Amino acid sequence: MEGTNVVELIKPVTEALSTAITPAQLVAVIAGVLGIGMGFVLMWFGVRKGISIFRKAVMKGKISA
Repeated sequence: MEGTNVVELIKPVTEALSTAITPAQLVAVIAGVLGIGMGFVLMWFGVRKGISIFRKAVMKGKISA
């Protein structure tokens, strides 16, 4: 390719993306992903705590948080 300008090749793609996605939509998507991710993290810690309590109850014969 003789003297192909990368900026000219990418320009239609960037224009299409900038008109299709607004900053408000981008912020909403990021907020949604973070919210769902935090839910999974908290669920993971809860499951681990529950398993730990169950194991201790089986091994020691008593329940303690």
